[in-house]
Amino acid sequence: MIKKIRPYLFFGGIGFLFLFIPLLKDFHFESAFVAAILGCFYAAYRGSNTSHKNEFKHLTKTVAHIYAIGLAPFLFSLFAGCLSFDGFALWLLLPLPSILFGFALARLIQSFQLKRSFLITCVILSFIALLELYLEFITLPQVYFFNHVWGWWPGPIYDEAIVVGESLLFYRTTTFLWALLFWFIPGWNTSKINTAITFLALFALQFCYLNFSEQGIITPNESLQEQLSNHFSTEHFDLYFEEDTYSAEEVAYWAARHEFHFQQVITALEIAWPEERKIESYLYAHAWQKKRLTGAKFTSYVPIWLQQDQLHIAKQQLEGVLKHELVHVLSKQFGNDLFNGSYSIGLIEGVAEAVAKDASPQSTLDQIIAANPPYPTNEQMKAALTISGFYSAASAVSYTTAGSFVAYLLKEYPTENFKEAYPATDFESAYNKPLDSLITEWRNTLPPIKIDSVDVQISEFIFSQRSLFQRNCPHSIPKELQLWDRYQLAVINEDTTTSQKLIEELYAENSTNALFKREWVVQQLRAQRYASIFYEYDGSSTDSLYTLQLLLGDTYTLAANYNEAQKIYTALEPKLAATKARNFKYSTMLRSDSLNATAFAKARYHNELPSLEVIPSLNTPNRLLLAAKAIELAQHPYLVELATLLLQDSLHTDWFDIYEQIIDQLIYLGEFELADEWLIELEALPLRARYQERLHELQEWRAFYSQYSVPLSYNSQSR
Repeated sequence: MIKKIRPYLFFGGIGFLFLFIPLLKDFHFESAFVAAILGCFYAAYRGSNTSHKNEFKHLTKTVAHIYAIGLAPFLFSLFAGCLSFDGFALWLLLPLPSILFGFALARLIQSFQLKRSFLITCVILSFIALLELYLEFITLPQVYFFNHVWGWWPGPIYDEAIVVGESLLFYRTTTFLWALLFWFIPGWNTSKINTAITFLALFALQFCYLNFSEQGIITPNESLQEQLSNHFSTEHFDLYFEEDTYSAEEVAYWAARHEFHFQQVITALEIAWPEERKIESYLYAHAWQKKRLTGAKFTSYVPIWLQQDQLHIAKQQLEGVLKHELVHVLSKQFGNDLFNGSYSIGLIEGVAEAVAKDASPQSTLDQIIAANPPYPTNEQMKAALTISGFYSAASAVSYTTAGSFVAYLLKEYPTENFKEAYPATDFESAYNKPLDSLITEWRNTLPPIKIDSVDVQISEFIFSQRSLFQRNCPHSIPKELQLWDRYQLAVINEDTTTSQKLIEELYAENSTNALFKREWVVQQLRAQRYASIFYEYDGSSTDSLYTLQLLLGDTYTLAANYNEAQKIYTALEPKLAATKARNFKYSTMLRSDSLNATAFAKARYHNELPSLEVIPSLNTPNRLLLAAKAIELAQHPYLVELATLLLQDSLHTDWFDIYEQIIDQLIYLGEFELADEWLIELEALPLRARYQERLHELQEWRAFYSQYSVPLSYNSQSR
């Protein structure tokens, strides 16, 4: 009896050990992934030592033994509330086909009556597991991978949602077909049925492999360029995008921004860029399209391991990450020979943070670190430069810490020193001093840095985030968040029917959720369904959330009943004045009278801009928000008139974000004199340190774009 249950105890014990390892304790992808690898090689062992008479019995037991690993993660996830359909599906689709594959291959090798058949099988399985991955890794731009031994790698670990789709089902069907072929090859000509099954498996495999690209198993460059069929060429870039998702003006603007950031980075890192070398920039309509084509959803990325330089960014992330990702592309020039990067993930991301300076729009890297003492010790900083240390913390924490350290090195030492240390993390040779000394020097610069309450709030937010490794249910996505994800996609696609249906479903699912409630009301306002809002709230402003009360007031404003709206705004005024929330600071002023309230509401919910004759009668906050709306709607003459008028108002740092947008667009439109006036006014303000960095970038953009030549070509024809 003990002998029979020993394998179950052994594999169940492995599953128990999973409970002490982050991610593996969850009954989801990571535990299924490891079980698939163990299952494949264990099945090979069993298949190599099994007679044909008992092979089905041994195969069944092999499956049972491996699935004993899942018992402990299953129970943990059950009691933690982490169980999901995708977790069950992954445990079915990853270990089981791998077990069948390993067992059938071992059976085939054994049929040749070779010595050490198990060793031979292990070599073949290792070859399949590693070499296939390596070949795809160095030739394909995608970050998801399929494999017959370990099943599937879905993409970056920052994307929490791992959903089983048709591609995984299709690929694991090919794994099953290989297992079927291996099983019947030894006796393929002993009967007509065996012969038929063997050839059917061969033909089915041929069909599967011919359709790998179409089914999303692989995404070669050619396939990407077919999907993103429009092409825009500049001196250093080839941009690929879908025609319907980028206007010609947007493409020209982003092409210029590509070239601008390119010049910034090669200057900052003192890079001599090879002539005629061009970077491919794949610009996706949204994160969902990028996920489907490359495996990365909200994670923008650069496949630095490829010979061809590439960027992969969704449209909504371009503003925030383009410069950061370009640093990754250009730093390949001084990367190692193995994958064009550094053996330290901290240095890879640290140099991008240091040059792009995009950790926060309000605080510098050093201010964020200085606002959250105690500062990292030497050991903690060295750990942050390693893969395990970097990913064990939340991404924002690791990026910020590494970025501050690298920024110090680039500022205080010659750039060549950093470029020499970068490939192999060899600081001692590059700087002629140990890493500990460099970390100590960096840490000593932090205390004197001026910080304020905003820096503290931003630092607390960043450093309070939890890594995927620190969560009990890292891949558990509640139904509401799944619906919200679908809703966001519908909004981006401007699919009004679907977005309305989904927000109604979300609101019905949880009408007390502030986010769903707010979005539901906003959607009704955009659709001019004021009666629905009045009915839902019974014509009163009793909701305790200030945002909802403001929205109700805006509903009355748009319904041309400003008297009722004013009652709500007036009642809210002392409450909003008492709150510390910065987003309510100008809420009352924006709605100070019927003219301002109507202009604000129509612009916000209906995308309607008032005539320029009305602008002098509006207050400054509304003028600024209208300028931002004009930029959003690409109303350039309107923006220029408004920007001219706004220069007559007193500038305040509260509105720096909109000032930046205005100047950026004026420069792009060639309104250089007007942009220069704005830059002078902005320079005179007492700006935060991070705002000064952003102002300096605007000045660099002005200098660059005034000399920028027209891009080479624009091909709007489908490829």
